[in-house]
Order: sequence, then C-alpha cells, then structure tokens
Amino acid sequence: MSETVITEQLGERGALKMLKFAVEKARELGTPVGVGIVDAGGHLRAWALMDGAPKLAYDVVLKKARTAAYIGRPTGDVPPEPAAALSQAAADFVNLPGGLPVIKDGQVLGAIAVGGGDPKTEVVVAEAGISALDLT
Repeated sequence: MSETVITEQLGERGALKMLKFAVEKARELGTPVGVGIVDAGGHLRAWALMDGAPKLAYDVVLKKARTAAYIGRPTGDVPPEPAAALSQAAADFVNLPGGLPVIKDGQVLGAIAVGGGDPKTEVVVAEAGISALDLT
C-alpha cells in the first residue's frame, strides 16, 4: 500500500484562463463583479475586481470560493441546519450562491466564486469560468 497520493492541481494557467472567461462573461452581461479562484486548499490563485464592482466583494468572494473548494459543492446549496452549524465552526464558511467547485474525475481541484451581482448572474459568470477548462 502506497504512503503517498498523486493528485491533480489547479495551476496558474488554468486559474488565469478561468478568470479571463469569467470576466468576459460578466462584461458581456454588463455586470461588474469580483471573481476569485482558489486551489483545493483554499489558497487564492487568481483575483479580479472589475471597475464598478462593490469593494466588499473581495472578502465575500474569497469565502464563497473557499467554501465551494472545502465542501465540493456549490455555495448556496447547503441546507439551513448544517449551514448554520458550519458557519459557526468555520470562519470562512458562507452559504451564498456564486461559488462553484472545480471538479475533475471526482476530485476537487479548487473553486471559482463571483460576488457583486445578483445570485443568478454570479452563477452564470462562475460557470463561464469553469467552461474555460478541459475537465474531461
């Protein structure tokens, strides 16, 4: 039995490509937002605050991205009871829509999150970011 595990990681090029696709989608929709991309450990890999986006987007986006990476599911999808417990146990946990995990072959590589727009637009922008990657 091996004592090590080989895993794929979200690299710099992938994170920047995701960021580019997400920002382009937000521009297309006319919604200035903040976009953040983290690796599976929640470490920031790429960030953009579009002109006109709310300045507080950074903190919210980083928490959304970390939450999606840690739980491996979209933010906003956690039922209220576990969400309340998680928010008390983990300072970075937030259950607002706009954070999506990046998953390949069942493994979480990281997450992208968007903040500063309405929830549906944030999800569309995040999905555009993920579409930049070949996850097959």
